[in-house]
Amino acid sequence: MSTSVNQEEEKLSITTHVLDTSRGRPADGLFVGLYKFENNEWIFLKGSTTDSNGRCENLLQGLQENSGSSRFKIEFWVNDYFKRIATASMYPMIDVIFDVQHSNDHYHIPLLLNPFGYTTYRGS
Repeated sequence: MSTSVNQEEEKLSITTHVLDTSRGRPADGLFVGLYKFENNEWIFLKGSTTDSNGRCENLLQGLQENSGSSRFKIEFWVNDYFKRIATASMYPMIDVIFDVQHSNDHYHIPLLLNPFGYTTYRGS
């Protein structure tokens, strides 16, 4: 393996995948925002939109990220998604807050979504 690949593997990465369990399909075109908690406030880092498979690749790509443990939030704008597919829903936004313990790990934060509930977990 080349050195550049090893360096890339050692960087923190955060990805997500949104599945609409009520339709049995990926939630495409759903906006997500990544935030970092610093000095008692949420700092917006980057926005992205889920692709046709409901995925957002590394949300930290292109950003300089400090090493060490950190607290992050992914904000899922589900209201716009459900409006687009003409479905009533209860949650306008879903915030998933998580702690990063190791700055060289991959954190995959999936969201299993339906109009009246959701589940999340640390994926691989």
